[in-house]
Amino acid sequence: MTNTKQAGDEGERMACEYITEQGMRVLARNYFSGKEEIDIIARDGSVTVFIEVKERTSSKYGMPAEAVTPFKQRSIMRAAVNYLKKNKLLNSSIRFDVAAIYKGELKYIKNAFDATGMMR
Repeated sequence: MTNTKQAGDEGERMACEYITEQGMRVLARNYFSGKEEIDIIARDGSVTVFIEVKERTSSKYGMPAEAVTPFKQRSIMRAAVNYLKKNKLLNSSIRFDVAAIYKGELKYIKNAFDATGMMR
């Protein structure tokens, strides 16, 4: 396993631990829809939450949340729509969060971006 893969797994584990402590329930990890991936899918009450985990050990390439670019957001949204269709959840409430980990410290951003217009 590569160091990047190990760091990603550790970041996802840290994010899962955090969201579980917040009362959310993890539904899936590393959900793939074609080439697109969602790191974590969870339930927060009646809301389906799609969570992108980004981890950085230095700011050389920017802070973790900055890596969730509009391009990446669209990719996550496409995978989310496929998940919702597959699980017959198109009418459910959804949210897109980001778990940004910098030097081992997690900053959790609720409603980091939205999918206005994606559900058409």
